[in-house]
Amino acid sequence: MARTRIIVNGDGIESIVRFDKHQIAQHWLLIISEMMLLLTGLPQKFATWAASQWWINVLGGMENVRIVHRIGAYLMIALCVYHVIYLLYSILVLKRPFPKKMLPTRQDIVGFFQEMMYLVGWRKEEPKWDRFNWKEKFEYWSIAWGGPIMILSGFILMFPVFFTNMLPGWIVPTALVAHSWEAIIALIWIFVVHFFFVHFGPGVFPLNKSIFTGKVPVKLYKHEHPLEYERLIAQQKEEEGNDSGHTEDTLYREGEEEEDSLYSKK
Repeated sequence: MARTRIIVNGDGIESIVRFDKHQIAQHWLLIISEMMLLLTGLPQKFATWAASQWWINVLGGMENVRIVHRIGAYLMIALCVYHVIYLLYSILVLKRPFPKKMLPTRQDIVGFFQEMMYLVGWRKEEPKWDRFNWKEKFEYWSIAWGGPIMILSGFILMFPVFFTNMLPGWIVPTALVAHSWEAIIALIWIFVVHFFFVHFGPGVFPLNKSIFTGKVPVKLYKHEHPLEYERLIAQQKEEEGNDSGHTEDTLYREGEEEEDSLYSKK
């Protein structure tokens, strides 16, 4: 039987399913945990600021701020565990190829320079991307290495006596610097780089809804991921040809499609 690829929503716009329910849930957990951490971590770093003191009072004092911060931290740890299990299950059990496509390749470097040349007018066409472009991979891996730094340094700050019984005393101030400035970098990246490229770009402004709905309009998909789009259309035609005796179409109305990510088990 052919797998669902393209769906049609209520207003007649064709979309491609890009994210499954687990990816959407993980994104929500990332948003919630990061907002909890930033809203309670920044007031601690800049505790002498008037705005920080006001916010600390709103939350009921510094002790409450620290409790909420730790809840956000444990939520992020749970997200990391959830994500690792999801990746392992997708790769080893479902045999899905998309996690491997997040690995950096030589083409990402070539595409990066081609995109820079296009932006300054030295190239007439944008580079063509597959499942992920260099910006998406960079952002993913920045979280992949930033997350462990935040978690490890956070535990050191939470249990300084325990860690200094095994490690030199300078590990605590080092963890404080790493923890606080990694948070600042994350804040700048989210509200400057991520928002600019993901939500403020042509065709999606003022909000890219794909990570919340799981679907991307076909027109936008053809522009941002043309290589994958071409491959998926060819794969769908092949599946339809092999399943020519089936009476159901692979173009579904919203609410009728199979709940699956863009990649099947193949």
